Amino acid sequence: MSNIRFVDSVNVGAYTVNNGEGGSGSIGINILENVNNYIITATGYPNIIQGEPNLQFNGLNLSIGGNSSGTSRLEVYHTGSIDNLMLIRNTSTNTGIKVDGDGRFQLLEFASLPTPIEGGIVYASNEFYVGI
Repeated sequence: MSNIRFVDSVNVGAYTVNNGEGGSGSIGINILENVNNYIITATGYPNIIQGEPNLQFNGLNLSIGGNSSGTSRLEVYHTGSIDNLMLIRNTSTNTGIKVDGDGRFQLLEFASLPTPIEGGIVYASNEFYVGI
């Protein structure tokens, strides 16, 4: 038994956790999967939460889709068919960056040239701009 703190739609605070090791009969929350560095999510069932093995955070490194190698602060793993490994965009202007499933980096095109900034890079009207 141990205590874990998380926020849900009803409570904020400490919960008694029953992780399958038996106990003194206290009522707690069952955690599915080994939760060492796993992000915990709801399952839709009362008193049961799930450790997500494909989303891990050890306090310093975040890993999506697999185990962190410990050499990067953010790692995104890809297996199988996927359109985008990473997509960062402004939905109102559809501008930003993406890395596709094959690992190709792409700047999403601006409809018009934004205000330039030093060190900025922009793709607009089939032209590439670098702020110097």
